[in-house]
Amino acid sequence: MKKPKKSHTLLKGEGVNQHTLYGDFVLDETQTDFVPVVVKEDSVLKHEQPNGTFAEHESLKVEKGKWVMGRQVEYNPFDRKVTRVWD
Repeated sequence: MKKPKKSHTLLKGEGVNQHTLYGDFVLDETQTDFVPVVVKEDSVLKHEQPNGTFAEHESLKVEKGKWVMGRQVEYNPFDRKVTRVWD
């Protein structure tokens, strides 16, 4: 018997879309800007609406291995602040 695939929404967009990883993986969310992800078997990253329906582009295969999920930031040299960028 196959165990069910788990899912984790990695990022919610500005509108009504999100990026969700489906498969067998482990995330270390104690990190904030560079989250280590260990994919134990090939998985799928879907760009979807919150109800799970298709949004904008096809799913991407995420191969087994060690990955890092980076979160984009921007540095403002005038006020010396780092802010998250929403793309």
